[in-house]
Amino acid sequence: MNNEEYRKAILRAKRSNEIIFAGFACLFLIAAIAFCTFKYHHTFSKSKWDINRESRYKIVNDMLDKYQLIGMSELDVIQILGEEDSEQTSFKISRKYFPPDSTLVYYLGVDFMDNNWLILSLDDGIVTEYCLDVS
Repeated sequence: MNNEEYRKAILRAKRSNEIIFAGFACLFLIAAIAFCTFKYHHTFSKSKWDINRESRYKIVNDMLDKYQLIGMSELDVIQILGEEDSEQTSFKISRKYFPPDSTLVYYLGVDFMDNNWLILSLDDGIVTEYCLDVS
């Protein structure tokens, strides 16, 4: 192999390495953007909760992680989540009756063809338990 062939082989190898590096950099960038987008859409904020009723099911788990609802007063819950959704419905998973006077019910949107709900049970104005259910 003479000098000219050797120099061309080195340039081809260098170009191949640059292409491979650029490909991995693009994949990393796409993955980072996808992760940030997913994280943004699944992070609770009061404004997201208030504005987008149909997508609350995406952020409810983050809200439950951020706020210790059990032991919280009804007024504190209403300050965080707003007034409850007035629709009363029967629930499939728990098969439990929730009396309206001691329950706060929040609509979370439709996921997999079911209406999702956050149900908070109150005792003397204090949250004693919560569950996620569908109707």
